[in-house]
Amino acid sequence: MNNTNCRVVRPPLVGAIVLGIGAAASGQASAQTTIGTEQQAAREESQSRSVQDIYREEHALFSDRLTVEPGITYTYSDRDSLALRGFLALDAIFLGELNLDNVESHITTFEVNTRYGFTDRLEASINVPFVYRTTELESIGGDLSTERNTSASVSDSGLGDITASLSYRLLPETMERPDVVVSLGVRAPTGKDPYGIDLNQDPDNTNLYVPEELPTGNGVWGVTAGVSVLKSVDPAIVFANLGYTYNIEDEFDDISSGSAEQKAKVDLGDSITAGFGTAFALNERLSLALSYSHEYIRETEITPEGGSSTKVVGSSANIGVFNIGGTYALSDSTSVVTNLGIGMTEDASDILLTFRMPFQL
Repeated sequence: MNNTNCRVVRPPLVGAIVLGIGAAASGQASAQTTIGTEQQAAREESQSRSVQDIYREEHALFSDRLTVEPGITYTYSDRDSLALRGFLALDAIFLGELNLDNVESHITTFEVNTRYGFTDRLEASINVPFVYRTTELESIGGDLSTERNTSASVSDSGLGDITASLSYRLLPETMERPDVVVSLGVRAPTGKDPYGIDLNQDPDNTNLYVPEELPTGNGVWGVTAGVSVLKSVDPAIVFANLGYTYNIEDEFDDISSGSAEQKAKVDLGDSITAGFGTAFALNERLSLALSYSHEYIRETEITPEGGSSTKVVGSSANIGVFNIGGTYALSDSTSVVTNLGIGMTEDASDILLTFRMPFQL
């Protein structure tokens, strides 16, 4: 986005002609810009509050008023794994150790998102999350027994990773083209990183290992670039988005889960996100939205001090979520936003439930 200035020397007559044409073109462009701004303002005034909320949630309605959006998100996931260590005798009888594990994760995130539009095209936002999470672990099959069942639970809380972003309306919506918004964001590793957390063996089950604490962040800086489009197709609004997150490699003094410290560099896998959906204004205050989002996370690479880089097996993920959301305008400055996310892939959380209340000051 660099501007290059150049100077061209012309004869006086040609310069006067070009100057006249440039002034006329400039005047015409200014007039078109003024007309476009007036049309945009008129369109926003004619929209119902429910439609404006849809545009605002998709970052396509910038306001010069400060918007504060507190919210809470609950995420639940349940994972089962079966481990067989032995061999099959006579093609029918298994001899060895059987271990069935179950892990339930409950994550509650309290966050405050603040947005401010400097112009009708540029908006800045910052999100500050506080994370409380509980993990329940259960293991069956300790010490070669299929009847021994032990469980443990660990909880932790703390500040999550703070993010800040800028959104810019590249192209305003017209009759022929959609609204196009580009964004650039930065994630700071303010939360507890997941590296170097010690695991303690359960005294009643040698197959069960319990972490001493739980992470609340990714541990590394991240940069996200994205683009979103939105188009009004009466009576619906359709939208889509695409984004890429680059995680910056960082070095940690200890990434091991035992007593021996292991210094290493961690290159957290980058991720690609894409989504699309549609929204309907049911009346002046109520709107309904249906969407699908998908995220692909690449494998994480670890480079121990003095060693070579290796990929962490199983660290890649495909996360698909189907979302059902609704927005209700309590007043001209306050709304209630709800969303239910249903995991559609094995790596996705089973349920994501979100409540937010944006209000303008």
